[in-house]
Amino acid sequence: MGGLGGAGCFVDSEGLSPPTDGFYYPTGLAVSPGGRVLYVANSDFDLQYNGGTVQALDLQRLRKRALEIQRALNPAQASEGGVEEGAAADVSAACGSLGPNDAPVLYPGPCAPLDVASLDGDEEIIRRSAIVGAFASDVLLTHSPPDQRGARMFVPVRGDPSVTYFEIADDRGHPASPEVPPCSVDTDEGTIVDCFYMNCGPTDRCSRENRLGEDPVEGVGKLPLEPFDVAASPDGTTVVVSHQTEDKASLITNPWGPGTRPQLSAILSDLPAQPTELAAVPPPRLVTQLAEAKKVIDYQPGFLLTFIAAPQVDLIRASSGAAPTDPPATLFRSATTPISAVASGEDARGIAVDASERQACEAGCGGPYRACAAACREGCSCDCDGDDTCQEACDACEASCDEACLDPYTTCLAGCAEIPLLAFVAHRYPSSLLIGEVRTTLVEKDGSWVSGYETLAIHDAVPLAAFPSRVAVGDVIDADGALRRRAFAVAFDTGLAFSYDPEARRIDAVIRTGRGPQAIAFDTGVTCTSEREDCDCAADPQGPGCRSYSMMYIAHFTDSYLGVVDLDMRNANTFGSMILTVGRPVPPRESQ
Repeated sequence: MGGLGGAGCFVDSEGLSPPTDGFYYPTGLAVSPGGRVLYVANSDFDLQYNGGTVQALDLQRLRKRALEIQRALNPAQASEGGVEEGAAADVSAACGSLGPNDAPVLYPGPCAPLDVASLDGDEEIIRRSAIVGAFASDVLLTHSPPDQRGARMFVPVRGDPSVTYFEIADDRGHPASPEVPPCSVDTDEGTIVDCFYMNCGPTDRCSRENRLGEDPVEGVGKLPLEPFDVAASPDGTTVVVSHQTEDKASLITNPWGPGTRPQLSAILSDLPAQPTELAAVPPPRLVTQLAEAKKVIDYQPGFLLTFIAAPQVDLIRASSGAAPTDPPATLFRSATTPISAVASGEDARGIAVDASERQACEAGCGGPYRACAAACREGCSCDCDGDDTCQEACDACEASCDEACLDPYTTCLAGCAEIPLLAFVAHRYPSSLLIGEVRTTLVEKDGSWVSGYETLAIHDAVPLAAFPSRVAVGDVIDADGALRRRAFAVAFDTGLAFSYDPEARRIDAVIRTGRGPQAIAFDTGVTCTSEREDCDCAADPQGPGCRSYSMMYIAHFTDSYLGVVDLDMRNANTFGSMILTVGRPVPPRESQ
């Protein structure tokens, strides 16, 4: 965290319970994949309470409020015609009951804050809350593979120290089980539908059983001090945590299925000084497709790790040891990339990886494969009417079709794997956004792929304002309504966020935030316009009354509130600016 000090002593059984109807030094944000929930971690940084909190916010209600203000501030977009683009808006009318902002220098935006503590009933925003230890530093969501249903949240808590985990609702739709509604949760009392479900123990304070690392694990020990950042493999089974003060990283294995729970499995020691932030490296689709076809190759999940006191980025890999034939779980350094694109490579902070170009290519391989398999299956005799012998023959025929179509599919995927991933690093001395590429090498032997690995190269640096701290990848909407990828870097000390266009290779927007922007998350999708409440945008995003949106949420650490930034270039009056303040800002006690 930019500008934040170390953890102190903390006892969770003494003092006042933390507030659950507002934010208090927020440090982590995460948006659920179904767009229904915004999770917030609050750190209790000044130890005024006996713990921090993790909250589940109603993102649909919050989004509706933000979009109402956005539309009112952009009258050209709110009507069919007769208003010039960028025409002035009536700010007082747009803010409605919130009223105008009387402190825009401290808290940017046109309107006074939305006081979430005063909302209840159908307007309530904070729907669920749980108490964790002090100094929570991040939030990570993990989700099971598509053929399963499950979701967990991991929160590094420096005051314990632990990685506290929650069972949460999975708000994705499942094509394999369309009859199961999103947010279905299996509990001891049966299956419920609750998008805001968060379970970390029997009470509102997370139990010791959910605080991974407090109790020693045989052969591993306890979690090292100062758990700081956390990242997971795309299938959620491998979770890696950085530890700033002990120069270590730890591995948590996270199996899916009934009765399973995550556990601390390995610790990597003797890293360079002050490991800081992590980013998972998405594996090529070829690797997972070969595994699904029972043709597993030698490939371990990879993670990029930055350091404060070493001019390098490490690529570390994890072996989960999940299968009976696997070796024991381990975490190891695979490669080191020196930072030479700037004069001094020390003090790298946030890191993010963008795999969108490769993944778009991989998605294009799926259509021909499915068409090939479907055409082949038309020749299978599958009208069995309960005949077991017939059904066995049908299954064998369909499997042979899948096998016959697999080779051209994997060849297409192998071509996509040659597309490099983009890597972005927030670097503080000198202040810059470092740009690099992650390339995958696939090794063939006797006509078959046998292994794969990645390498990172950093080749460019873009100057930024003082001391960028975190970076994340999200989407803006261009003037034609198309999604465009951007890397966003926030500068904690200067109260700015920078939008970097990787295609144009330039900073295309500088966003003024409040004091101490700490964490960011993105909410991008399609919704009904205010004129049409009955449109079905999920079934037809381009249908009548549907309009795309993209917003960035910023957790402001210093004054304990969230900001909502408009990322839609069609909105001439509000693009790249904060349109809503969520929570009443509270200055630090020493400045009040």
